[in-house]
Amino acid sequence: MKACKYFGNHDVRLVDTEVPRPESGELLVKVLATGICGTDLHISTHGDWIGKPARPGVTMGHEFVGDVVEIGPDVQFLQKYPQVSSEISVGSRICAEPHLPCGSCWWCIRGQGNICSGIGHLGVTRDGSFAEYITVSADRCSLVPEEITNHEAAGIEPLACAVRAVHRSRMEIGDTVLVIGAGPMGQDVAKVAALSGASLVIISEPHPYRRKLAADYGFSHVLDPQETDVVGQVMELTRGIGADVAFEVAGLSETVNQAISAVRQGGRLVQVGVPTGAVTVDLRRLVIGEIELIGEHATHWDFGTAIDLIRTGRVDVTSVITHTLPLEQVLEGMELAKSSMEAVKVVLEA
Repeated sequence: MKACKYFGNHDVRLVDTEVPRPESGELLVKVLATGICGTDLHISTHGDWIGKPARPGVTMGHEFVGDVVEIGPDVQFLQKYPQVSSEISVGSRICAEPHLPCGSCWWCIRGQGNICSGIGHLGVTRDGSFAEYITVSADRCSLVPEEITNHEAAGIEPLACAVRAVHRSRMEIGDTVLVIGAGPMGQDVAKVAALSGASLVIISEPHPYRRKLAADYGFSHVLDPQETDVVGQVMELTRGIGADVAFEVAGLSETVNQAISAVRQGGRLVQVGVPTGAVTVDLRRLVIGEIELIGEHATHWDFGTAIDLIRTGRVDVTSVITHTLPLEQVLEGMELAKSSMEAVKVVLEA
């Protein structure tokens, strides 16, 4: 089969390899569609995910949907989400939660597997979805309802991360929300925040095509930070108070501090973007304003919600898909996602 593997920084190749066999507790899945994520691009050049090194020779990718073609020994399905059946069989279409908690550390025992001390991840420590076939632990899988298309299903994982970010924010109905960064994740966060009762969602994004996608989706306050004083505009729209909640999705010192300046005293900043280097923050504003800085990582019982939001048509995750390519063009797809400002979400079809 074809698989896209990481061998070192700036050394990613499409190779021929054997179809994997499912081990105890695993499923063999034929990949139908898989999205290229900013994390994949970061791994290809930096070789790590949240400080965890990618394994040389690992197959990349983690946002996917596929058909179950074989069930390994000792597979037990657990009912995780009331919205989704757990009865998975050969022929079922599934998606999977890509982070892999150890199940036995202090955090896992307390039900916080998304911040497991020994956490692994598809496409980093274990072979991922940029391949024709993937094996995955059955307990990480959820059935994809037939109403959801393959392109929609490839967007379940990032939408679940956005759901987690909004949960972490503790936002309330009527809140004013600022989202800095309108890539796929930023747009998903904005969509979930709007559904969660935000009275106003303000989006800041320097790239015109991404701003257009956000405006076309229905967001009325989409700002160009190169032409507009974002903090000043937020203050004008909130009569000098500031946003109740800000989501920083760019991971830059400049935008982190911009978010802090735009949040009201007593407000909250959820850090979604993962910086590649050190970030300098003005802690005085956080202290004096009693502003909460909240980290958000991966998903935590959010896949069921994401699946339900897509199935019922309340969130359109396909609005950010700009390019669809065959798996054989994965390297071209990654370069496109990295270099073209009009490539927002690239989806590969196996």
